[in-house]
Amino acid sequence: MLLYYLAAIFKGLHPRVDDDFVDKLNYHYTSAIIFAFAIIVSAKQYVGYPIQCWVPAQFTDAWEQYTENYCWVENTYYLPLTNAFPLDYGDRRYRARQVSYYQWVPFVLALEALMFYIPCIMWRGLLHWHSGINVQSLTQMACDARMMDVDARHATVRTISGHMEDTLELQREISDATNFCLGRRWGAYVTCLYVFIKMLYLANVVLQIFLLNLFLGTDNLFYGFHILKDLLHGREWETSGNFPRVTMCDFEVRVLGNVHHHTVQCVLMINMFNEKIFLFLWFWFFMVSIITFFSMCHWILMSFMPGQLDTYEIRQEIPQSNRFSNRPAICQKFVHKFLGADGVFCMRMISAHAGDIMATELIVELWHSFNDRVRKSPIEMFEGGVSQSPSKMEASFKSWLLGQNHSGNRYGGTSGGSLVGTAAHHAAAFHASHHHHRDL
Repeated sequence: MLLYYLAAIFKGLHPRVDDDFVDKLNYHYTSAIIFAFAIIVSAKQYVGYPIQCWVPAQFTDAWEQYTENYCWVENTYYLPLTNAFPLDYGDRRYRARQVSYYQWVPFVLALEALMFYIPCIMWRGLLHWHSGINVQSLTQMACDARMMDVDARHATVRTISGHMEDTLELQREISDATNFCLGRRWGAYVTCLYVFIKMLYLANVVLQIFLLNLFLGTDNLFYGFHILKDLLHGREWETSGNFPRVTMCDFEVRVLGNVHHHTVQCVLMINMFNEKIFLFLWFWFFMVSIITFFSMCHWILMSFMPGQLDTYEIRQEIPQSNRFSNRPAICQKFVHKFLGADGVFCMRMISAHAGDIMATELIVELWHSFNDRVRKSPIEMFEGGVSQSPSKMEASFKSWLLGQNHSGNRYGGTSGGSLVGTAAHHAAAFHASHHHHRDL
């Protein structure tokens, strides 16, 4: 029964299309690597012989097994062969370097893997229970629609557009009742939540580096570079003391009322694996932290910096005759009032996973809905609605998009703000051109 529930939990944590590659790098790929290492170490510890001790000749097999089990449980200590061996038992442990982490390696690795899942669980839980926008379903529908025929794809696009339209409208209607959450009040709950999850991913991986250093008993912040430097300079464990293979163990036994002290030398073969595993993980965490930091900064700038949703620099790519510079307020109202930050976030995810073509078709459909609402209810929020030829506008979108050289997004997801802003500018430009020819 327990295995059934565990399988159900991990099945629900498989990669989805409501996040970007950097998120998957944290909760999926990193966790899979750590779990693999945990299984390898566990197999060596509990199936093989993680420790073997050199015992006196008079020890029987039972005594030898007892000695190895005791030394495995009660820790060992490292004392270089070139150092003088203290005669006092207490002085040995005081002067020597305790090795006490090897028993806990599988459990620590499993805990680290689970910690990488926490931001993912929070993202999916809070997104599903509180936002009202099913980003996963919308993006998956857009991905599936790529392989459909024209009629089925258009029907799917209309379904996605209708769901986004209803959800975003509901956010605007209940904004007064959700003043406790600025993200909801300004139509940016999903965006704020996603940026917060990005911060959690970064905090988690940085915390993992500190916990790794603490677990290995070092206060060196750049412990991984220190180990690598020793290896590159030929300083093996005998000199550096890092992950020692040969350690000492003291224990006492009572025989006929007398206490006998014994000191044995043990081989920790498991430390050969531990050294490679922890060195790899340290540098892996360091790399993931850098990538996550830049991804977080990228999303913060793209979501909250002034002008990122308007992307007026796209006008430079539009021919002079098609520019719509006399009424830019229409584009602002479409992006800021109709879509909002959460609508643009959904477009970014759809563009990243389903492609720019599907995203463009969806923007066209949303632009049609925007103008229909303006014609039916010309309220101040949507002031400046226009009418246009849908077929001509859609053809212009596709021809423009196919003629561009899009550079891939380095941090997961294309620039949805650019896509939305360009869509609005093109639609408005066609409206201006249509009225210009009619006046002539």
